[in-house]
Amino acid sequence: MHGWIWWARSAAIAILLCTLPVGAAGAGGMVRLAQNVPDAGRPPAADTPAPAPANSPEQVKKAQVELKRLECLKGRVDGKLGEATRQAVKKYWASAKQPASEVNITDDFITELAGRGDLYCRPPRPFFGFGGRAGGIPGMPPFAPGVRPIPVPPATPKPPAPAEAP
Repeated sequence: MHGWIWWARSAAIAILLCTLPVGAAGAGGMVRLAQNVPDAGRPPAADTPAPAPANSPEQVKKAQVELKRLECLKGRVDGKLGEATRQAVKKYWASAKQPASEVNITDDFITELAGRGDLYCRPPRPFFGFGGRAGGIPGMPPFAPGVRPIPVPPATPKPPAPAEAP
């Protein structure tokens, strides 16, 4: 039994050593890997994509989808930074109590939008609001929105009682 555990452990170590990141084995990379230290001072790899510039069509479309989810945007999701999208961003900033500035759609802004809950821009509603008119409908109970009154047949007058003879 112990021989099998030793073999499995050795196989696991061999697999881990064969799958090290590129450059981890040389020039102190093994020490950084063992200490879990990021590569400080090392230039970023050439294969990492550069961040997209602000207001690219892909970013605008992602932001529009999020603004639509938050109910800030009433227009279409078209990937264009038009007036409706600018107004939606300003509405979002007003709901978030942030100062309005120039509209720039960046990845950080999209991440901020994604972190908000649904219907973020919807105006607050009163907690016990039942709708309808403020004064209510005469003759209706106060907590019955949408209920129609039951029609009451008109009262028919009783015929006068015959007078008694003295």
